[in-house]
Amino acid sequence: MRNGPFKGARCLIALSIFAVLLPTEAWAAADPAAIQAELNRTAAEYGRLETELARTEERIGRLELDLQRANETLSKKGQLIRNRATYLYKSGGVGPLLDGLVLADDLHVFLRRLQLLEMTGSKDSELVEGIRITQARSGEIREKLTATKRQQATVISQLKNKQRQLEAAFQGAKGAAKVARFGNFDSFTLPMSPSAFANTWGAPRSGGRRHKGTDVMAPCGAPVVAVTNGMITDLHSGGNGGIMAYLRATNGDVFFYSHLRGYAPGVSQGKRVSTGELIAYNGNTGNARGGPCHVHFEWHPGGGSPVNPYPLLASAR
Repeated sequence: MRNGPFKGARCLIALSIFAVLLPTEAWAAADPAAIQAELNRTAAEYGRLETELARTEERIGRLELDLQRANETLSKKGQLIRNRATYLYKSGGVGPLLDGLVLADDLHVFLRRLQLLEMTGSKDSELVEGIRITQARSGEIREKLTATKRQQATVISQLKNKQRQLEAAFQGAKGAAKVARFGNFDSFTLPMSPSAFANTWGAPRSGGRRHKGTDVMAPCGAPVVAVTNGMITDLHSGGNGGIMAYLRATNGDVFFYSHLRGYAPGVSQGKRVSTGELIAYNGNTGNARGGPCHVHFEWHPGGGSPVNPYPLLASAR
């Protein structure tokens, strides 16, 4: 699940996620295990690129803030210079200060005026030097910002390429739900099959977030099923998650599905479901809009804080 200020960039990613590795005919003749292996590799690479994009966006944000601060400093220093020039113009330059210095009869007055003149010259010199340094710093930041935005564009292009690879591979993929027994569950299966996913737990995401689930990728509209026996405890939509569903397993664990296209007929809050039962359809709603269709899948043991669901999902392949 992703969010952040660069939705335009993500919309570009989304217009196409999965460059074609092999023609559709070649995929059709390929070994299903080989297709799944390629799906897994491509999903892992996509996850890596998505993390790289998030880090690039964070660098852009920091550089833009640095540039803003540098510009504010330049503005303040520039105003000081303008104020100083106005003062010198209205006072007739340094002439009056020198006249006052020479005409001072009292030694203490003479010394105070001399010190003021020295301080004025020193402050002007420091101010001009400070402006020069800030201008140079501003130029460096602009160069880094331009280079980082070029890097961002490169990553976006690579993500689009990976999206096309996944789409091509899914055309030849076939899968059947594998239901297995686990110590804490009556039975367990993947939320979608065929599907592709990688271990991106804790990876950086836009806005300074960390990924707290696994993105399970599959064709748009693919059936999404209950991963285990339990009850649908909540159905709602809005915000980053788009269309969401919560499944409480018989052992008390909670599974969270988001970015769904919609719910299956007859699915409602409080409905009891069995492992592998259809509950929804794969989509890209919420902040995944325009991106690849996938289910952001979370695991909350005992209904508490999320833990990494990847090992559980991987064991059900």
